[in-house]
Amino acid sequence: SCSMRAENESVIANFDVFIETLAGLDADYHTAVVVGDDGCVAGPDPFVDNTFSAAAAKDIFGTMADLDFSLKPYGSNTERGFMLAEAALSTKNTGAGGCNSELYREDAFLSLVHVSDEPEQSVNSWSYYVALFQSLKSDPEDVVINAVAGDYPSGCSAAGTSASPGTGYYEGTVATGGLFLSICSSDWAKSLEDIATESVAINDSFELTRIPVPQTIEVKLDGIRLS
Repeated sequence: SCSMRAENESVIANFDVFIETLAGLDADYHTAVVVGDDGCVAGPDPFVDNTFSAAAAKDIFGTMADLDFSLKPYGSNTERGFMLAEAALSTKNTGAGGCNSELYREDAFLSLVHVSDEPEQSVNSWSYYVALFQSLKSDPEDVVINAVAGDYPSGCSAAGTSASPGTGYYEGTVATGGLFLSICSSDWAKSLEDIATESVAINDSFELTRIPVPQTIEVKLDGIRLS
């Protein structure tokens, strides 16, 4: 929305920090921003991944954010972050031939990030959308909701930013173990760094395909035997 322009510009200005953090974690990521009611990523690039430089990713992200509304007109879901995510992840958009089919990967960890100075105002409850997003994965723990919004429960104001409490978003982050950060914070670089780190799933347990013989098990990391 128009009231979010300064905050959106801050996100774009610091997006290279987000990408550089992911690169430092050696993450295999697809990331994009959705702003239109149809849920389709704006611009020619369906996502940014680890083949893009930080500078190129920053430019593409700016196109996706569409601050001048030239690619995605002001829509009905402007203050409905969960409905925007629902549209982006719909079967129509993520299926074969869909506008986001190249963005979405069924076997990947799903991290949703909402940036808003208003409460979440989708037509259904926050719990409905948490269940919906979790149903997309075989393991509900492979979904996390993060938000940069007005402080809960009273909102916030600072240096030209005024925000209502991010109700709905707050509950979604709690339910999925995500981050809830203040949109009134001046340190956007730190916020994006934290979200990038939170968005990477580290596999620290692995299911065996057969019943093991304990005395024969060896664990190696980069060719070096650990146990």
